[in-house]
Amino acid sequence: MWEWSEAAGCAPVLIQAPVVGIIYALFLHTVIAGHTNNLLTEAVFGVPLGSSLISSIGGGSLTLSAVAVFGVVTLLIAAVAEVTRRLLRPEPSASASTPGGERTLRWIGLLQFGTAAAAVFVPLAAGLYLLVTVAWTLAQRLILRRKFPTEPSAGQA
Repeated sequence: MWEWSEAAGCAPVLIQAPVVGIIYALFLHTVIAGHTNNLLTEAVFGVPLGSSLISSIGGGSLTLSAVAVFGVVTLLIAAVAEVTRRLLRPEPSASASTPGGERTLRWIGLLQFGTAAAAVFVPLAAGLYLLVTVAWTLAQRLILRRKFPTEPSAGQA
């Protein structure tokens, strides 16, 4: 039977979705509330915060610094996802009631890399936000796991 605790990991994503949407919108509009959007004038190593890798490729404005910055952000997000997958992977259940078992866990572990894929499409500012968020979430989960360790089930003891 499905339990709410199985979906607990989705709550942070659902809560952050509006924030990412607002950040995304902030870097798409040149005018906000009748004023020039000064956020679009800021850059990281010469790459505007409002540009995305896909828009740079499509617009023909891709530079070596843009490839480097987007590459580093995307690779760091993927690295944090891999560390999260390895360190916080749930143990497979020996119970027959677990549909899919080990194969399901493998696919769920790959879902974390979706954030790295999303970073290619969103403005650099949103990609940086995603990087900070996944790193913060990993650190928080490791601290909480150390402070409140999971108890082994009766079958594992």
